[in-house]
Amino acid sequence: MSTDSIRSKKKDLSSISKTVRLDRRKALASVRSSSERLKSPIGIWQSPAWTLGIVALLCCFTSIVSAQQMSVVMRVQPDAPARVLMEGERAPTTVWSFRDSYAGVLGLGARVSGMQLFDTSGAEIQTHRIAPGQFEAARPASRFRYEVSLDPPGRASDAAFVSWLNSDRGLLMLADLLPQPNTSAAKAPQSAVAREKSNRDDDFGQATVRLSLPAGWAVYTNGNESGQSDFRISNVGRAVFAVGKHLRASRTTISKNVLNLVMDGEWAFTDSDALEMATKVLKSHLDVFGVWPGKQLTLILFPFPQTVAADKWSAETRGSTVTLLMGRFPSKTAALAQLSVPLTHELFHLWVPNGLALDGDYDWFYEGFTVYQAARTAVRLELLTFQEFLNAIARAFDAYASGADRDRWSLIEASQSRWTTGGSVVYQKSMLVAFLFDLKLRTQSRSKRSLDDVYREVFRRYRLVEPQSFPITAEAGGNADGNQAVMTVMKGAPGIQEFAESFIRRAAAIDLSSELATFGLRVERLGLRTRISVSETLTHRQRDLLRELGYNDYARSPIPRKH
Repeated sequence: MSTDSIRSKKKDLSSISKTVRLDRRKALASVRSSSERLKSPIGIWQSPAWTLGIVALLCCFTSIVSAQQMSVVMRVQPDAPARVLMEGERAPTTVWSFRDSYAGVLGLGARVSGMQLFDTSGAEIQTHRIAPGQFEAARPASRFRYEVSLDPPGRASDAAFVSWLNSDRGLLMLADLLPQPNTSAAKAPQSAVAREKSNRDDDFGQATVRLSLPAGWAVYTNGNESGQSDFRISNVGRAVFAVGKHLRASRTTISKNVLNLVMDGEWAFTDSDALEMATKVLKSHLDVFGVWPGKQLTLILFPFPQTVAADKWSAETRGSTVTLLMGRFPSKTAALAQLSVPLTHELFHLWVPNGLALDGDYDWFYEGFTVYQAARTAVRLELLTFQEFLNAIARAFDAYASGADRDRWSLIEASQSRWTTGGSVVYQKSMLVAFLFDLKLRTQSRSKRSLDDVYREVFRRYRLVEPQSFPITAEAGGNADGNQAVMTVMKGAPGIQEFAESFIRRAAAIDLSSELATFGLRVERLGLRTRISVSETLTHRQRDLLRELGYNDYARSPIPRKH
């Protein structure tokens, strides 16, 4: 689930959340879930005194990892220069390649240094560095030793996407620390687009990991542990380790499913406040999908490793782990308002796209439509008023209208360049299209269907954790194309096939005033800003439609109404 482009696209929701009413605390208190602070939570361990050398550790480790694709020992060294020493074993190969870019973060391969490769007998093999993060051995090597520099990234927003370490805490993401699976020869040329597509593939295989931490540090991950500091990782691309001096963990059980919260740093709200809000959001998303995305979910909440403004946040949902970095408001009300924005968005990603067996560039759906869905969730949970929701739509339209290339690409085409030139279309225009689609679907079906039903059907057909009830590709075992899958479900709704084609497959312009007038909404231009409001006169169908979205005409009317 966000880099600079993501933060700018979601700033609309962040800014309006500051106006949260003072009674929000009471609303949150009414849904407090049963949770407990764990004195010795599962997954948290204090590191032992490591007296053996790294080679000895590997020898002891072989019995644990014999059935695994890769085994590695990671020695965490937070003192400047922050780094992690890596030593392990994998299937013999001459090609050793590390992730070089991810989510718009470039130059990751340059962090890898001191590469040494060995055969199964321990004899060192001559190694040639082809490019940053790209190495070739003179003959097949199975054992490796190298280090990765882990100074926090220069751009604060990138810290939610890549590994980093400082003197207090850090995030270790195996996908940018371990060598990638071999899919092509090291010398084979690869375009920038191909590299980015490869880097987005989260299936990096399995591994067993042992962590060596400084005295007093602890580690937490959503992966399965096999010992005090040993972890069996079923998917390297989705593994995130939180490490630090003062990690705090709490958990709650929701319908027999576990939500873990790992926090560090001082906040204006309590750990139980954060866990309570996350629980409330997850339950709201569960109402949409009807099933949980996994048995165990983890939310990591850290401050940024750099100094940032209080209203900044950056987040990513990787597998079943949500990593959230936030600035810190001194006010509890403002801090909880800030927290609600990324939670409604990122927790939705546990279902879409992370819970789907879909491939391809359908970012317009799992990012742009999710921005709209997150705003809808906030209204349902009374974290936003209906007018604040309309204000967010208006700001998205202003951002869309100001873009020089706003209608140059279709949503599908823009998704292919989300991290470069297509971000505005993927987020702002997609949010507007989601709003219009939802309104049209509700109207055409006489409120029997909504965008929620589209999400539910997509998840039913293409759920990752169950056998597919629909054929997904011509090639057995493959994933369906995300664009084709979502469009098939959307176009299955009567009366809106042409809308879906025009605004998703083609680059149709949005005339917001004309589109919304049909639904009882008025669009006005006030200087450089757009304002959306409810029309003074509404038909019964318009009023019922807007009430479904959170409109409260009782609160608007100055005339007392009898109940």
